[in-house]
Amino acid sequence: MASQTTIIQSRFNPNLEVSVFSGHFATSHSHNNHYIDITRMKHEHTMAREAAITLSQGYTYDTPIDTIVCMDGSEVIAAFLARHLTKGDLATVNSQKNVCIVTPEYDPNRQMIFRDNLIPMIRGKNILLLISTVNSGRTIRRALDCIHYYNGIVQGIGAVFSAQEEVDGVRVHYLFSPEDIPGYETHSPRDCPLCKAGQRIDALANSFGFSTL
Repeated sequence: MASQTTIIQSRFNPNLEVSVFSGHFATSHSHNNHYIDITRMKHEHTMAREAAITLSQGYTYDTPIDTIVCMDGSEVIAAFLARHLTKGDLATVNSQKNVCIVTPEYDPNRQMIFRDNLIPMIRGKNILLLISTVNSGRTIRRALDCIHYYNGIVQGIGAVFSAQEEVDGVRVHYLFSPEDIPGYETHSPRDCPLCKAGQRIDALANSFGFSTL
């Protein structure tokens, strides 16, 4: 797998880069011919900070944000994002706010929930949904349904990588897209051309990483 790795820089910020592996990758919702490794962006201080600075540009001046809901281990990016959204600038709509950072929980039926102590940070609040990667949009839709159930007001979606420009009418601000990865394809497992061609799955992938088979 390592011999098939490419380093891609973000067109929005040259300090941001991801490793892209080519192959046949299966997630719980899709099959992809590339895996975008954003480990450094989620766990390295400098990369997370740069990601947050870049994402904040889409929301700083005209989008009120009270709470950032984190998916896929994006909490470090979210902390930096909250800092940049609330910087003391009179031109910013969120200046000096105390932005909350929360992560939904999954109940035994795999439904997303927020515990009673976190609901006040969602109900009636302006929400920015932050996620690592968006492919089919299924996880995003589940998160949107969860936020709406608790009467949160979704103001935007931020992602490191997104194959979708918008989900259910909400624009996705992203750092990388399929345009940055020539030949990138994502399909439902039922429609996967690699499976139909008899190509074996190279690895199982999720938000934590991938495991080769």
